[in-house]
Amino acid sequence: MGRSVTVTGTGRASAPYDVATLQLAASARAANPSDATARATYALNAMREAVIAGGADESTLQTTSVSLNPVHDPWPTVSAYEASLSLAVRLTDLQRVGTVLVAAVQAGGDGARVDGISFSHDDAKALEAAAREAAFAEARAKAEQYAGLAGQALGEVRHVVEGAVRGAVPVYKAMAASADMGGAPSIDGGGGTVTASVTVTWALGPSV
Repeated sequence: MGRSVTVTGTGRASAPYDVATLQLAASARAANPSDATARATYALNAMREAVIAGGADESTLQTTSVSLNPVHDPWPTVSAYEASLSLAVRLTDLQRVGTVLVAAVQAGGDGARVDGISFSHDDAKALEAAAREAAFAEARAKAEQYAGLAGQALGEVRHVVEGAVRGAVPVYKAMAASADMGGAPSIDGGGGTVTASVTVTWALGPSV
């Protein structure tokens, strides 16, 4: 196969996060399971309507958890039942996040909660592609340097092996909220970086 040079390049691509996912929940306590469930459902439905009115796409809403548990006081006496329902809400307009949070909690009443927010990229594939391009460019620059040091021309690509592509880890922000929240909180999404690596083998041409 003749002489060759093999190098590894690493590339990165960064962009501000442009998607926020809100983790909302509603809970209620009552003497029997059906009342507890009905109250929690009523509160979460009100929160659901509020986030849709605030700009959330109804098709992206996702129920993430449903629970119904006895409350013991004292153990093992069952004094009540507590129901809890959770909803994930995806927003692509980050400027509306604070307003939507406040509207949802106010609509849900005393049992409403905001369990947290996560941020991500809407088009992660484009960032991955940019990171791969940067990784390949770095690998080529290294190969050209080594070829020059060896006094030879850089030839054709013989082998390409992709390394790990590490996506931007979503940023989670924990929040707690009650129905008496004041003005809309300021929400900062920040940004993330995607990293890619590639190992490339080039043939070495004639001496220069």
